[in-house]
Amino acid sequence: MSQIKTSRIVPIEQLTPGSGGGKAAGLSALTRLELSVPPALVVLESDPTDIPEGIEDFWLKFAGGTAAVRSSGSDEDGEGASAAGQYETLLNISPENLSKAVCKCLESADAERVETYERELSGTVGGHMSVIIQKMICPSRAGVIFTADPISGERDVMIVEAVAGLGDELVSGHAEAARYVIRFAGADIAGDSLVIESSGDLNGASVSENLLEELRAGAALATAEWGIPLDLEWAVDSRTDELQWLQARPITALSDSLDSIVRPDELITRCNIGEMMPGAVTPLTLSTFGKSLSTGLAHYYRSFGAIRRNEPDPSFIENFEGQLFMNLSSMYLMSRRVLGATQEGTELSILGSVLPPHDIGPKSNPVVRLINGIRYFGGLFAWKGKVKMLERLAKGCNIETDGLNAADILSRIRADHGSVMDKAVTLHYAASAFSGAMNVALAMTLSGGNDITDESRRLMTELLSGVEGVESAAVLEGLEELASIIRGTSLETSIMEGASRDVHDTLLNDDSTAGRFYAVFMERHGHRCIREAELREPEWALQPAHLVESLKALIQTPPRKKKVLQAGSAEIPVLPEGVNPKAIKWISGQARTGVRTREKSKSLLILVIHKFKLAARALSQRLVDEGLLPETDLAYFLTLEELERLTSERGEGLIGRARRRRRLYPERMELRFPDLSHGRPAPEAPALPEDGTNMTGIPVSRGVAEGMVRVVKSREDAESLENGEIMVAQFTDIGWTPFYGRVAGMVTEIGGALSHGSVVAREYGMPLVGGLSGACTVLNTGMRVRINGGNGMVTVLDGEREPAAV
Repeated sequence: MSQIKTSRIVPIEQLTPGSGGGKAAGLSALTRLELSVPPALVVLESDPTDIPEGIEDFWLKFAGGTAAVRSSGSDEDGEGASAAGQYETLLNISPENLSKAVCKCLESADAERVETYERELSGTVGGHMSVIIQKMICPSRAGVIFTADPISGERDVMIVEAVAGLGDELVSGHAEAARYVIRFAGADIAGDSLVIESSGDLNGASVSENLLEELRAGAALATAEWGIPLDLEWAVDSRTDELQWLQARPITALSDSLDSIVRPDELITRCNIGEMMPGAVTPLTLSTFGKSLSTGLAHYYRSFGAIRRNEPDPSFIENFEGQLFMNLSSMYLMSRRVLGATQEGTELSILGSVLPPHDIGPKSNPVVRLINGIRYFGGLFAWKGKVKMLERLAKGCNIETDGLNAADILSRIRADHGSVMDKAVTLHYAASAFSGAMNVALAMTLSGGNDITDESRRLMTELLSGVEGVESAAVLEGLEELASIIRGTSLETSIMEGASRDVHDTLLNDDSTAGRFYAVFMERHGHRCIREAELREPEWALQPAHLVESLKALIQTPPRKKKVLQAGSAEIPVLPEGVNPKAIKWISGQARTGVRTREKSKSLLILVIHKFKLAARALSQRLVDEGLLPETDLAYFLTLEELERLTSERGEGLIGRARRRRRLYPERMELRFPDLSHGRPAPEAPALPEDGTNMTGIPVSRGVAEGMVRVVKSREDAESLENGEIMVAQFTDIGWTPFYGRVAGMVTEIGGALSHGSVVAREYGMPLVGGLSGACTVLNTGMRVRINGGNGMVTVLDGEREPAAV
């Protein structure tokens, strides 16, 4: 092979990094790894009217023979976009026709499909185009190998697809392939222990074990070099029987992915975190609040020695398919290193139940555990100071955005992310830990130290009912009081007939008693909303529609009598034999105090998040103003790190990435996962009740109610609620609180006795059944059901909606 190079035509192995386009860069990287790549030249950044002269002569001196002519665009085969199939690929081109083939390949850059693709997925039109001229081989087998599952995102598998002959039949989808799934017994794809599953055309396109191993080894080497999952094309030369690598590019969908990587033995749960962060979160929220949830918990664990001084932070919060999970294996560090903290207590506080005995790892020596235990319990009863610190932090936090460009706003957000949000989450954990500890103590005392029974849960629900002064309950209390102020006044007609935004503006600017009350209400609660920890969700102050509609409904509805039970004065119910009533009275009083503490702390944390929402909104608008994004909403589908690349002009392909993520977002919102998984959790279909009529969830708030089902998945669904209906939702959330005045009862897929919405439901004596997996799918709007919040039973009475009364 002749050593030939001009300023515009270079051999693939001599390509300068950053030149030649994405596809050429991939081939060049493979040659540096000493993987076998067919000889190739790169015609650098040309256009159809100006291609280098003498291409045919260069090729004859370099390699000769027939060639494949393929595009290598600047926007091709990158992490942000693959441009797969958008440009022309020409095969079996004779040397005398190479210039024409190169010209035709370059002309394809102006095709309408290419411009559409670039605009939608790359965000730019008209990138640079180079062309690869590569020696054709006559393959006996050809195909692709993915170094992760491109559908599920699993990283401990490789997938090989092969066809007989040329691979273009495979990539075009015109041929059935032999398919091999290589699973690794360990977490390392370079490991030796493999399990191979085969399917497809195993007669005409089968691959030998030796070839599979060679493919695996080469793909593992390339993946280690890139540091991300890859999609590699390969072929076996029929004349030499040698494996040749034809292309390497990131798996675009997995480059978009932000999923965690966990070991198969790690316990991962959706419990607890699913109540605070229900459904999917956007990448911007994941990289801010989601990251702080893990960092803040690590800081809290360090405060009493559960994480050692020089030990790196474990991962407490994981992300799969856009949904957040808790790493229970990391949470067990407290049980192992703190005297008085138990495995059962950790499971109760997170899962709401105790798992069968299993190994959680070795415990620290007794002296260390004693010291850590003293520090832990000392901090546990310092909750008042933590709440005061969080209140000062929340009210003093303001992220400056006026007059700043996008890069400067982003810099302010990043600075306050560490100094404010991480600290706020740490303080919230420290303040709310008292509530968790007291509730665990109450549950274990009621059960006599044995397994937690349904009776114990029922008694807990009763003992925690009617707690006064709960912040989340103040929303409904305030709306009901405002409704009573307006009812029968001159304002009533204009409010009942006015559009939501007009009513909101009228009340804010009205100097009447109702107007002043509403202004105070919005000052206190206007930062809250449904899914309030998600930065993309607009707060009530910005979109007050369903708050105003709930106010209208309350004006027309007689006020609901709230069930109030003063802390410390509750009548103790009949207790199981052997349970000490005095102990229960003291612990339940502490637990009720803990409920108020946790809700106050949560409200302050949401106030901090609200400040970041305002900054994110300003940032997204500035990105559009500066021409970096075509629309503000796309900013939420990029991480902080990606936005930094965008503002520093290194954001090629990020607009396409944001658009792809946004398209997946509604689907991810609908995914349901098991409460507990070993390793990566997989979505599951809701389980139908065996008899078709009776389902059992978790008893959360006592009482029995019958009514029509209204499945609520959005604010619009909630605004359709009618008085007396049974609201069925994925989760309880303070954002749903204004609607509690309309409904007869509630059923949720996620949530137990300690969730925020459950606290309010108990205050108002509203029956609520939680933890009913698949409720939003199994129950349909229009069904008539009976729910029993005392035993968790939901019974379908009628599958058809009764006609409305005339």
